[in-house]
Amino acid sequence: MRRGLILWGERLGRWALALIFLAAALPKIMDPSGFASDISHYAMLPDVVINPLAVVLPWIEAVAALALLSGFAAEGAVLLTALMLAAFLGGLGQAWIRGLDIDCGCFGHSDARGNVAVAFARDTGFLLLAGLVLFLRRLRNRPVADAR
Repeated sequence: MRRGLILWGERLGRWALALIFLAAALPKIMDPSGFASDISHYAMLPDVVINPLAVVLPWIEAVAALALLSGFAAEGAVLLTALMLAAFLGGLGQAWIRGLDIDCGCFGHSDARGNVAVAFARDTGFLLLAGLVLFLRRLRNRPVADAR
C-alpha cells in the first residue's frame, strides 16, 4: 500500500508540474514578442540574447511538461524544471531587490504590473513541488528489502 501511495504521489506531482509548465509555455509560444518584452524588463540580459531566449525557452518548458506528463525521461524533466525554476527565482529575486515594477511574464505577456514578491513565493512553491517529486521518485525507485 505504501509503495502505491508513493507511486501516485510522485505521478500526481509530475502531472501538476506538467500542467504548470504547459500553462506557462503555451501563451509564450503564441506571443514570443510579448515574452521578449517581459524578459527585457528584467534589465539583466544583453539585448542580443533576449529574442532567441523568448523563442526557445517556452519550447523547452513545453517539452519538459510533455516528458513529465508521459513519464518518458521524467527524472531528467523534473531536474530540468527545477533548474528552470531556480533560474526564474534568481531573475525574480533580483527584480524584487531592485524594486522593479514589472509583470513577471511567467504565464504570458500582460501589460498589467504584477507583484514580484507573489510571483517569487509562487515559484518557490513550484520548486518545492519539484523537490518533493524527486524525493518520491527516489523512494519509489529504492530497492525493496529482501523479505526472507
